Amino acid sequence: MSAVPGASPTDMVRDADLALALAQGRPTGPAAGEVRKRLRSHIRLLVDPAEEYAKGLADSRARDIAAATVEHARGLLRDQEGDPAAMLRLLGKAVHHLMRYASHVQRHSRLR
Repeated sequence: MSAVPGASPTDMVRDADLALALAQGRPTGPAAGEVRKRLRSHIRLLVDPAEEYAKGLADSRARDIAAATVEHARGLLRDQEGDPAAMLRLLGKAVHHLMRYASHVQRHSRLR
């Protein structure tokens, strides 16, 4: 399985959940590497819409939290090293958060 640029939301959730499950054990080897690769691909697709959502928030605290989450996700794209389990957890959680932010942008654009 390779990273799919046009992955569906279902694929993204499945990969994020798989990452969290794999992180419970010893997530090494090619399968875990493929999941990390797909999660990074998902983050690349989601990070710009998530940033758009963050910038549009009226509440400054919520905006700061969302912006920090987006920046953290961008940092995960640059960071390729570290504990495999921790990285899977971080990538999986980032995908979950960014999906939530990006879905708000998508819903809002449909209402226009």
